[in-house]
Amino acid sequence: MPSIQAGMPRPADPTPRNPTVNSTAAGHDAHTRARKAVESVSRSTVGAAGVLRVVHGAERIGSTAHRLQRGASSLVRGVVKPPYAATEPLDTLECHKLAEGVEYRVLYDRAALARPPQLDTTTRMMQRGEQARVVQFAPTKLLIVDDEFGLLPLTAGPDELESAVLLRDSAMLTALIRVFDDLWRPAAPLRESVASAEPDVPTDEERWILSLLASGATDDAIGRLMGFSSRTAHRRVRELVARLGVETRFQAGVRAVQLGWL
Repeated sequence: MPSIQAGMPRPADPTPRNPTVNSTAAGHDAHTRARKAVESVSRSTVGAAGVLRVVHGAERIGSTAHRLQRGASSLVRGVVKPPYAATEPLDTLECHKLAEGVEYRVLYDRAALARPPQLDTTTRMMQRGEQARVVQFAPTKLLIVDDEFGLLPLTAGPDELESAVLLRDSAMLTALIRVFDDLWRPAAPLRESVASAEPDVPTDEERWILSLLASGATDDAIGRLMGFSSRTAHRRVRELVARLGVETRFQAGVRAVQLGWL
């Protein structure tokens, strides 16, 4: 569910970077700048121009997310990752909005899809028209409605959100929209058939290869560690990617986590 409730940079090394990781790092930098700006001006701005409003408490944050989506008329963008806010389930509301013609673009953090209830909900929403993509690490949860309102976390405890900022149409909201779009473009599409299909249980060898893939190992490194030639390692990786019904090595790692293989 795209809501504030539903839900950076890594050390440099000589290995070529996955574009998703680079985009995530850039998104993290932009989010950090935006968050610092929000925290520094929120108290003085809320009462004056009404561009910003700080919402305190998980229940109030969840209610605000629900109210914003209820008023959506064209497009809802969401980044889903833990921790969460206390609110009623939003899948029924999203179903109604999708039926009304509202477009949903939802970016899922890998950790969110590792939770079975969320994966089931995502599959149902995709069947009704939700556009879903996944990244290995999203820098923040986020909700943007009709390019007019945004909801962004400020502080969070270990299990739930503590405060968030509600943004109205402004330069800061425009910056957050760009952050979302920069994360969305290179993210891996999550297809309904991939989300719902469950291949057979993997062998111990396949689990080991997948764990190496998840750690970012190259085919050459996998071959050395597994006792394969580089060519054999490349073939085994391609076979695993095909078996999981995905298109990239990154998607294979995400799918393996979804299935509980890792």
